[in-house]
Amino acid sequence: MNNERIKTLNQVTSKPDIDNSNVVKHILLSLVNVASSKTSKAYARTTMKALLKELENNYDILRFIKIEDVEENEDNNEAITISSTSVNNIEHKEVGKAIQGIVDMYKYQLGKKAGYFFIREFKNNLGVNYHLIIKRMGVDLRLSDLQAEIFGWNREKYKIKDDSNANIAYIKKK
Repeated sequence: MNNERIKTLNQVTSKPDIDNSNVVKHILLSLVNVASSKTSKAYARTTMKALLKELENNYDILRFIKIEDVEENEDNNEAITISSTSVNNIEHKEVGKAIQGIVDMYKYQLGKKAGYFFIREFKNNLGVNYHLIIKRMGVDLRLSDLQAEIFGWNREKYKIKDDSNANIAYIKKK
C-alpha cells in the first residue's frame, strides 16, 4: 500500500506545475486507494465509477473522467483516465465543488465499509501539498470529517453550520 501511494504521488506530481486534471486524478486515486484497503480494488473502483455517473449531471467536469474495468491486481492509476484539455479549462472553484461532492458521496456510498476514520485516512493518503491545493479550491475536508462524525450520532437531530470566514463549524440541534 505504501509503495503504491508513493508511486501514485510520483506519477501525479511528475509535472512541475499541477493542473486540474492532475489534482482530480490524484484525488480519485487517493479515494480509491483508501477504500481498497478496506474492500477490494474492484469494489472501490466500481463504487467510484457508479458515483461519477450519478453525479455527472451536477458537475460538468465528471463527463471528462472515465474509470475502466481492469483486473483486480492491476494498478488503479491505469483505470482512471481524464481528458486533460477539457478539465484544465474549468475554473478551480468549480473543480473544488465537484471534488467536495465526490468525497462526501463516496464516503456515504461506501457506508460502513469506509470505516470511521475514512476522511482522516484520505487526508493522509492525499498528502499535505494536495490537501492545500484542494483547500484553495474550496474543498473542506475538516467539515467532511465533522459531518461523518455527526452522522455517526443521530443525524436527524443535528445540523452543521459552517462559518468559512472564521474557519470554524458549529453543531446545532435542529
